[in-house]
Amino acid sequence: MLISAINTIEIDAAPGRVGEVCQKLPQIIRTLLSTTRCVGYAVTDNRMTNNSWIVSGYWKSESQMREHFEHPELAGFMEMLTSGMAKRINFNSFVVGLDE
Repeated sequence: MLISAINTIEIDAAPGRVGEVCQKLPQIIRTLLSTTRCVGYAVTDNRMTNNSWIVSGYWKSESQMREHFEHPELAGFMEMLTSGMAKRINFNSFVVGLDE
């Protein structure tokens, strides 16, 4: 199965809130895995910054990835920011192939 699009979300926990971020991230990822057409999701430590993670989503097509951007569970990332749980969140997307 070829990957045509990737989205990433970089999350930096606010001081003293690392535990909350570590609890919230798996909940969001489980929901997205079970309710979207993603090929897979991965969460890795950002080795460049302490208390920071990179969430990556992999898609068969750009259109599936863009459809995913409308998913209500993505608001969970913004809630981490507005609640003060995260001090920075950065969203990116990359198209690495053409839609089928």
